[in-house]
Amino acid sequence: MKKRTKIILLIVVCVIVAFVVFAYIQVMNPFNIGIDPLRTQSVQSDTGKRLEITFSYSKQRIIASSQYAFWIEDMEGNYIDTIYVTQWTAQGGFSYRPFSIPQWVSVANPSSMSQSEIDAISGATPHSGDYKIIWDFTDRNGNALTGTQYRYFIEGTMNNEDNVLFSGVIDIGTEKWEETPTPTFSIPNSEYKNMLTNVRVSFFPG
Repeated sequence: MKKRTKIILLIVVCVIVAFVVFAYIQVMNPFNIGIDPLRTQSVQSDTGKRLEITFSYSKQRIIASSQYAFWIEDMEGNYIDTIYVTQWTAQGGFSYRPFSIPQWVSVANPSSMSQSEIDAISGATPHSGDYKIIWDFTDRNGNALTGTQYRYFIEGTMNNEDNVLFSGVIDIGTEKWEETPTPTFSIPNSEYKNMLTNVRVSFFPG
């Protein structure tokens, strides 16, 4: 009887320890405990002619949330390239949740992409923190672009149909410039507005 009691107590202790560890991760990660302050979510070089987008990301602890995409179009609205997209949506999640970054899905048409192309532009949903995205003015096939103007888009799904969109024009010249795009929310009074913040777009002529 004593042996059985000890086994039960051991199981209870293990469950409590597992719960405490899980709770610690859930609570501390949003506050960036143990996370580097700035990480780059692209493999492009941070030298030469480029567009850099820096932002703060706060992972939402709810279902159907925390998806985002960064992409480029020409001035006529033709899709050029995706700089980065969260993996769950790109890998087929859009077919399960049609509200997940719907504008990117409509423009980029991930169902037509090869697995290698999806792997090149996507990554796992990250921890909360500060990030940098870099675009080197090439299209989806790696060809250098020669235009003088393009448009950038940043779309985030914060919770189901609750989305945010940033956009702006990229003027290619000989001088560096920076801007802070204004977000547009599908639900103006959204309680999840903190998912993508501190968005800053910078052009470097190289």
